[in-house]
Amino acid sequence: MLTLLTFPGGFEQPSHSPFCIKAMGLLEMSGQKWQPKYLSNPSKMPLSRLPVLKTSNGLVPDSAMIQGWLEARGAEFYDGLTDIERAQAHAITRMVEENLRLGLVHDRWLNETCWRITRDAFFKEIPVVLRPAIAGHVRKKARAGLVAHGIAQFTESDRLGRLEKDLDALDQLLGSQKFLFGEKPSGADVAVVPVLDGIRTLPVATGLRVLVHERESLVAYVHRGRDAFYPSLPA
Repeated sequence: MLTLLTFPGGFEQPSHSPFCIKAMGLLEMSGQKWQPKYLSNPSKMPLSRLPVLKTSNGLVPDSAMIQGWLEARGAEFYDGLTDIERAQAHAITRMVEENLRLGLVHDRWLNETCWRITRDAFFKEIPVVLRPAIAGHVRKKARAGLVAHGIAQFTESDRLGRLEKDLDALDQLLGSQKFLFGEKPSGADVAVVPVLDGIRTLPVATGLRVLVHERESLVAYVHRGRDAFYPSLPA
């Protein structure tokens, strides 16, 4: 049986990481038998991050590489899509994972009200007396990464304006369909839904969370995705 090394969950999510949930969804859709193993410190993992898939042939890091590994063994995540639609799926995935997701990360780590809650959730295995120092160190690194990307340098209004365009694009692409490319989910949906769901379930009503909740079609889409490919694991 395959084992997915993953961050634990909370806030209604099977993992705090959208990439870990993506890997879970890919495994569910592939039909492979698998089980989770929860880790809090990925420093000894390949690439020093999670998810990582433990196979009989070794470790496969990164959700995209896990997807490739499953596809090499017969899994099909874009069944019935044309070449143009596959290209669109790739572009949508990149937009969400490389831009919209950082809005989620920003609110979790840099919004002061949200941070006080997510800190205790993300670092709950750390003794309370040590938690502020360790969490603060990790937060400093997260802030540096967000500043380097640029998203943490914008005003709140400018940042939300940029992220709102991503949400509007997803809303337009979805239209009246159940999923981005029709009646059944594709690899793009498995990437997009966990990010939207993470924003939807932020523990405080940040501006970004409000933008998602204002788009009822996207909220309904998230629930369809949860029903279609989220695993039956404790959140």
